[in-house]
Amino acid sequence: MGRKTIMERQRKHISSQKFIGMQVIDSKGVIVGNVKDFVINPIDKEILLVVSSKTEGDIEVPLTNVSSIEDVVLLVRSAEAPVVQQAPAPAPVTINCKSCGATLPSHAKFCAKCGSKVRQ
Repeated sequence: MGRKTIMERQRKHISSQKFIGMQVIDSKGVIVGNVKDFVINPIDKEILLVVSSKTEGDIEVPLTNVSSIEDVVLLVRSAEAPVVQQAPAPAPVTINCKSCGATLPSHAKFCAKCGSKVRQ
C-alpha cells in the first residue's frame, strides 16, 4: 500500500457521530479535552468545535486551528480559544417574614422560623 495523495486525504469525510467525544490534543501534546459539539456560524462561514475541557470549561476551537483529524483531533497550536460564555445562575430571590422578619426563599409558603403563613 502506498501513501495517500493530497487529493485522497482532502476527500475524507467525517460524520458528526464520530466527531463527538474525540480527544483534542494541542501542538505541545497536551490533552485539551473532548469534542462536545460543533457549531456553524453561517454569517462568517466558520465551523467551530466545542471542546469540553476540565480546566477551562467549554472552549470554541475554529476548524482553521485543526491540523489533523484521525484517531484524535490535533490542533495547529496550543488551545487558547475563548471560553464559551454561560449565563450566570440567577441569584436566589428571598422574602422576609412579616411576623418575625426571617429571610426566606421566595417560594416559601410558611416561615421556617416562626411557622407563620407567608403572603405571596
